[in-house]
Amino acid sequence: MRKFLLWFLAVLLMTACGGCSAIDDKVDGDEVMYADSLVVGDQLPEFEVTMNDGSVVRTADLQGQPSVVVLFSVDCPDCRHELPEVQKLWDRSRQGELTGNGKPLPIVLIARKNLAEDIEPFWKFAEFTMPYSPQPDRKVYSRFAPSRIPRIYISDASATIRVAYADTGMPTAETLAEEISRLNE
Repeated sequence: MRKFLLWFLAVLLMTACGGCSAIDDKVDGDEVMYADSLVVGDQLPEFEVTMNDGSVVRTADLQGQPSVVVLFSVDCPDCRHELPEVQKLWDRSRQGELTGNGKPLPIVLIARKNLAEDIEPFWKFAEFTMPYSPQPDRKVYSRFAPSRIPRIYISDASATIRVAYADTGMPTAETLAEEISRLNE
């Protein structure tokens, strides 16, 4: 009986975490070559995403100032736990607190395989105001990592990653603000 309970708990745990770490090996029928996870010192990968507010964000738009890229899925419990911290950071950014020049800091939220209709109910429930980029697949996400979300990358003005968080030990809004402040010095 004890063996069965341990086995059952192991299966339950793997199922519960599946939304945070699942890997698919095809995107739109094409094989995907996953990049190794980006680390501090790497350049942000080239990408272009359309946000739910209609704006388009490209890697080039993030150069010239520090920026934050957040990768998430609303199916992931860890992401749902971290997103309120990102919203707090977003609010501080809109007030011009994070850049040292009074302008908003670019914070780009990119979904991993979530459509707008998947994301919007959670956004409304949580009363989030930050824009996000819905993605039908893992094409953009796979440029950053093969698995594990949430992920937060803070890059400097040259789009070089200076701080990276993934899956566990995720930061508070205050910790993120402190990391960004160091880049502005």
